[in-house]
Amino acid sequence: MTEATDDKVPKISGPRVEPKSGDAPEHLIVLVHGYGADGNDLIGLAGPWAQAMPKVAFVAPDGPDPCGMSPVGRQWFPLTNMNAEERRDGVRQAAPILNTFIDRELVRYGLSDRELALVGFSQGTMMSLHIGLRRAQAPAAIIGFSGMLTGTSHLADEIRVK
Repeated sequence: MTEATDDKVPKISGPRVEPKSGDAPEHLIVLVHGYGADGNDLIGLAGPWAQAMPKVAFVAPDGPDPCGMSPVGRQWFPLTNMNAEERRDGVRQAAPILNTFIDRELVRYGLSDRELALVGFSQGTMMSLHIGLRRAQAPAAIIGFSGMLTGTSHLADEIRVK
């Protein structure tokens, strides 16, 4: 669900799993769902992954908008025309929402981008690649499943981390 904030960037939230160790997290993994899903779709990965990474916090934000094609799902941006321009414009419009969420989560846990991993599926991969390459500081990892890099014609001018 979204709620307007003072700076006009909608505030998003989603399910989370705190570190299995019970300690403060040393790393944060943000799981970014695909079109028509929500954070609950990916947060289940936290259980098995926490076995190997007990000092990691996991959070899976819900996309900001209801999905037009799935009445119970969410979307980061609409996919009506399924063309490159729509995807490029969609990730650009949704990027401030996800970036603000990530910034708040990093502050919440006292972490930096060096302790951040973005894991996306489908539309979530598009979002993770788009924002991960354009953040002021490089995240520790960007992992994408079944997605694509959008806006490649502008990437050389916009990339901030390598």
